[in-house]
This record gives sequence, structure tokens and C-alpha cells, in this order.
Amino acid sequence: MPIKKILDNPDQWVAYFGYGSLVNDRTRNLESFGLSGRLKGFRRQWRMRSGYGDTGQPGNEGVTALSVDRDDNAYCDGLLVFDHKDHLPQVDKREANYDRLSLDLADFDCNFDIPAGVEAYIYIGQPHYTHWAEGAFPVLQSYIDAVMQGFLDKFGHAGLERFISETDGWRVPILQDRHNPIYPRPVLLNASEEQLFDQLLQKVGGQPVALVT
Repeated sequence: MPIKKILDNPDQWVAYFGYGSLVNDRTRNLESFGLSGRLKGFRRQWRMRSGYGDTGQPGNEGVTALSVDRDDNAYCDGLLVFDHKDHLPQVDKREANYDRLSLDLADFDCNFDIPAGVEAYIYIGQPHYTHWAEGAFPVLQSYIDAVMQGFLDKFGHAGLERFISETDGWRVPILQDRHNPIYPRPVLLNASEEQLFDQLLQKVGGQPVALVT
């Protein structure tokens, strides 16, 4: 049981709250594991910008991903990920342009006993990079696929719909890169997942944008 590993050596572990792609086990290192739960005091939003790096698309400046904003009246489903402390620099690199802030686990509600003595964090977009998605900074379909698959796996269909309803800014341009993914940690979907995710995005007003290859 992974929890026992932490109880035996709590100083060797760290926790961070995943509310987007980190919820999907397929996007993280294999030694990490998570506890599903609900965090009070944060609202999820489509407003974290970053550059394409070496996979840029002509005519676009970058992409938009998920971040959270503090809101005392809000709740946010997600995964409290436990990971080896020496992996934290790799996670910081993955979450470039986010600030890693201390997290009070008293605000995290789950059906498990959380091991004591483990440092916990949450990644929040730095103000300079926090802007709503628009044409020059679309959302990648491959990123949305990874996020939605993670929420479907961990929280079921009802949890996936709750993820959508508790996230602001869904009327975004969505770059159709599912079959030629730009997101560096793409996942494979089955036919039913593709159909479900596309139906949900259409319902909330996502705006498909063709991928230029």
C-alpha cells in the first residue's frame, strides 16, 4: 500500500494538489500516486498562458492551460498527489510559470487518512501569465483530453460534469491536435471517450480551431 511507504519515511515525500492534467495518472511519473478529494477555497479557470517552445504553430503565440484563483466560497475537485521529494524539481519544471505555494490540508476533504508530516503545495499561475484564452493562445485538444480522461477515471461521469461546471472560461478556441498532439504528455482515448469529450465541449461552447501542419 503506497500510504505505508509514506508513513515509514514521511520526510522523503511531498504532496501537491493536481486540478488539471496532474489528475491523470498517465501524465505523471510512475512512482507518484494520488488521493481523490475536494479542495475548498479555489476556483479553476482557463487562464494560464505559456509558449509553444519548439513545437510552435504559425500565427499563434502560445497556448492556454488551467490555473486556479483563490475564492473562499469555491470548491475544486482534484488529486492530492504524493511523490518522492527529490522529484519536486522535475514537477516545478513541468509547472513552469506557476508559483508553488504551501497548501493547508485542512481544506482538503477526502475519504482517506492523510499521512501527517508531509509538505503540501498547490501550483497557481503567476500573474504575468494569467490571462483568458483567445485566438493567439488557444487550448490544446490533446491537453483537454488528458484532463478529462483523468477526471473521468477518478471521479466518474458525474465528476467530469462537475469539473466542467466548476471551471470558468469554457468558450475558448480549441486547437484540434488530438491526432498530432502538441501537448508533451498526450494520452490515448478510446472511441467512447472521444465521443463523450467532444459532446461535452460542444455543449459548453468550445470553438474548434483547425491544426495547421
